[in-house]
Amino acid sequence: MTTRDKQQVARQFSRAAASYDSAAGVQHRAVTQLLGMPSLAAIDGHWCDIGCGTGTALPHLKHRGAKQLTGIDMAEGMLKAASQHQDQNTQLLLADADALPIDNNSVNGLFSSLMLQWSENPQHTLQEWQRTLKPRGTLAIATLLPGTQHELKQAWQAIDNHPHVNEFTAQETIIKALENSGFANIVLQQECLTEYYESIQALLRGLKNIGATNVNQGRRTGLGGRDALRQLAAHYPIDSDGRFPLSYEVLWITAVAT
Repeated sequence: MTTRDKQQVARQFSRAAASYDSAAGVQHRAVTQLLGMPSLAAIDGHWCDIGCGTGTALPHLKHRGAKQLTGIDMAEGMLKAASQHQDQNTQLLLADADALPIDNNSVNGLFSSLMLQWSENPQHTLQEWQRTLKPRGTLAIATLLPGTQHELKQAWQAIDNHPHVNEFTAQETIIKALENSGFANIVLQQECLTEYYESIQALLRGLKNIGATNVNQGRRTGLGGRDALRQLAAHYPIDSDGRFPLSYEVLWITAVAT
């Protein structure tokens, strides 16, 4: 298994904080759909948003009934952007999702949208999250599955052998990790969400603007110049309107801590 540099990931998202909300179409749709899961219709107590980013979910969790909120992220830039949602009942913490500065059995719910896919060991991560939940506490996650950005992966594979698209954990592995970590009553939804771009340059700029660029070992530094971009555009599977689609296989999960 390749090991990602967490600090590199944090730096990428920090740099993207100012541009994130305007570029994160699929990411905002994933948050909205996760907030719409039945178990989040009415909540209470202390909730944590892990990988909170710019904090867009925080006011929605408060509106649904959370009395205390904690937003957690490794990217300082994202937490600075999230501070616009901060009040006396909301704290923001710079922390690693695999080592939460949260007491055992102390929170009523954990919310995390499009963060778990950055975990090298989902079972370890989920065990850490389960540790913080009270018995019968709610877990609500959106994550990405294999097949995400398959168009980009396909186009790059026609050009070179370097990894250009991040790897994603299979649904079966995530479910097993949930069960092994002490979660039950697992509810799943899955859907493919697609963004469309007018050019390959706009697509790559969009990825940079949300901080979700390639962090694999063995990756090629930079984009490879104009020739590589021309090749990428030539091999990219465009739609009937001449647009460049980029697909995200999203899995939404709610579960209960036992």
